[in-house]
Amino acid sequence: MYLDDDTNNRLIKAKDRSGRSKTIEVQIRLRDHLKRFPDFYNEEIFREVTEESESTFKEL
Repeated sequence: MYLDDDTNNRLIKAKDRSGRSKTIEVQIRLRDHLKRFPDFYNEEIFREVTEESESTFKEL
């Protein structure tokens, strides 16, 4: 996985604070994110655009 410099530096600082390896820090943070936001692209909100005039998001 390639990360931009800012994200990589934040990850390095986080792993240094926690004492974990960079790989373990990524695993923990990714799992946490997926638990917090499991349906980020929920089909009720997000759908494929079929025409130029259509919005990507349904109005709520």
